[in-house]
Amino acid sequence: MVPFTTARATPTALTLITAVVSLVTLPLVRLTLTVIGASPAELPVLLPAVAAAAVAGPLTWWLGPRRSLPAALGALAALWALLIAEPLRVAPLVGVTLAVALATLVLLVRRLSAAAEDGAGRVARALALAVAADVTLRLFGDLWDPLWRGGALATVLALVLTGSLAAGAWATAQGTPPPARGGGIQVALLGPALGLYTVLGSPAFLAVWAGIPVTLAGVWITLGTVIGVAALSVPLPRGVPIALPLAVTFALLPSPLAAPAALLALAVLPYVVRRALTAWERTATTGHGALADLALAGAGCGVGCALVLVPGPWLVVAGAIGLGWAAGESVRPARLLRPFGPVVVASVLLAVPPLAGAARPAADPLPVDTAGGMYRLLNWEVTGTPPDEVLAGIEESGAQVAVLHGVPRGTPEAGGLDLPAWLEKRLSAETVWAADDGDRRTGTLVLTSLPVSERAEGPGYAALTVTLTDGEPSRIGAGSDLGPLLREEAEVLALPPSAAPAVAEESGFHPAGRGRIFARELLEFGPVDAGPPAVTVYVP
Repeated sequence: MVPFTTARATPTALTLITAVVSLVTLPLVRLTLTVIGASPAELPVLLPAVAAAAVAGPLTWWLGPRRSLPAALGALAALWALLIAEPLRVAPLVGVTLAVALATLVLLVRRLSAAAEDGAGRVARALALAVAADVTLRLFGDLWDPLWRGGALATVLALVLTGSLAAGAWATAQGTPPPARGGGIQVALLGPALGLYTVLGSPAFLAVWAGIPVTLAGVWITLGTVIGVAALSVPLPRGVPIALPLAVTFALLPSPLAAPAALLALAVLPYVVRRALTAWERTATTGHGALADLALAGAGCGVGCALVLVPGPWLVVAGAIGLGWAAGESVRPARLLRPFGPVVVASVLLAVPPLAGAARPAADPLPVDTAGGMYRLLNWEVTGTPPDEVLAGIEESGAQVAVLHGVPRGTPEAGGLDLPAWLEKRLSAETVWAADDGDRRTGTLVLTSLPVSERAEGPGYAALTVTLTDGEPSRIGAGSDLGPLLREEAEVLALPPSAAPAVAEESGFHPAGRGRIFARELLEFGPVDAGPPAVTVYVP
C-alpha cells in the first residue's frame, strides 16, 4: 500500500497517488478494449464510455473542490474492487470504471498543479513510472495481464491497488486543499498521452513490428521510460517535441527500426507531456467557469485516449502531432528536482523482467513418439479462447503437431497478449508463425515436438516438414492463404482456418468440445487441390 505518512496530501503524496491511479488506468484501458472492442464499428460504444470522464466537472460542483478528489478516489477504489470478480467485467461497469479513473486523473492534475510549483512535471514523472511498472507486471505474467488472469497473485495485486486508492482518498481528504482555479482544459491532453503509452508500451506490439523477442521488446520499452524520467531533470532543447511524432511514425513501421524509434518516443514523451500540460500558461479556458473547464478536460481526456487507440496508424500519429504542437506552445520549463529516487525505481523495474524469465520453470515437452508412422495433429480455431484453455487443450490432445488459427499477437481485443510467446515459454516445441495477410498481429501458429527438417513462411501461410520416428517425412501447411503454397507443392497436408471438413466421418476429423477440432493419427495423405484447399486423410 502507498505509504502516506502525513495527515494531508503533500505534493509528494499527490505524486504517489497519481502514479497509483495511472497504474490502475493502464490495465483498465486494455480491459475496456477487450470487453468493448476497438474497431471503428464499435467506436460509438467506446466514445460515450470514456466521455463520461466529464463527471469531473459536476462532481466538483456537487461536492466542492475539497471533497471531489477524495470522492473520485473512493469511487474508483470501490469500482476497481468489483472488477476483481470476473463475472462483473461487463462493458457498462468497465466503461464507467475507466471514466471514473480518467476523471480522477484530471482532478489529481488540477490539485497537483495548484499544490506544487511544477505539478505538470510531477504528473509526467508519475505517469512514466506507472508505465514502467505496468510493463514489468505484464512481462512477469508473459503479457497475460496479471490483474485479470485470476488466481492468488491477481487477487493480491488488485487488493493492494484497491487499498492504495482508498489510502489516497483518505489522504486527500485531510487538510485544506489549494483554492480551485478556472482554466486548465489542456489537461485533456492526458488522453492522447495515455493512448500513446498504451500503444508504445505494448511489448507484444513492439515485438511483432520489430521482429524481436517479447522480453527484449519489454527491455526497450522500460529503458525508454527510464531515460524519459531522467530527462525531466535535464535541460533539453526547445525543439525536442518535434521528435515525438517522427519517432512514433517510425515505431509504427514494421522494421528493425521500430524498437529504437519506440525507445526515442518513450524517452521524449514525459517531457512533451509536461510541456503540453503547461501550455498557454494554464489559462486555457472555456470562458464559462471552472465547472465547464473541468467537464471539457475530462471528456476530452477520455475521447482523446479512445481516438488514439482506434486501429490504424494515422490517429496514433495525429495524437503525437497534437501533443508535440501543444508542447511547442508552452514556455520552456525548468528541470525537475530530485531525480535520483525515481530514476533508481525505474532502473530496478528494468531489471525485473530478465530476472523473472530466469526464474521461470522449464517448458513442458509435447509427445514425440510416432511409432508405426503415425502422429496426432490438433487443428484448432482459438479466437477468443483464454490462454490457459489453449495450453490445456494442446496438452490434453496428446498431439505431436498443433495448428492454431486466430492466434493474437498484441491485439487490443486480446489485451495485448502475445499468445505465441506465451505458449513457447510453456511448451518445449518448435514453432512457425504465419501472419494473416494484411494484419501482422493475428495469424496461424504451428507447434511441434517432432524434428523439423524444412520450413517456409510467406504472407498468410506457413509450411514445415517433420520427421517421424521411422525417418519418414511429413509436410504440413497452414494459414489463411494457402494458394501460393499449394501451387508450388503438390503433397502437403493443408490446414486452413476453416479446417473442419464438410463430412467429418469420412475425413477423420471430429469435434471435441468448445470448438476444438482433433485429428486422429494420420498414416498417409494424398495431394490437395489448389483452391479451395481440401484435405484427403486416410484413417486406420
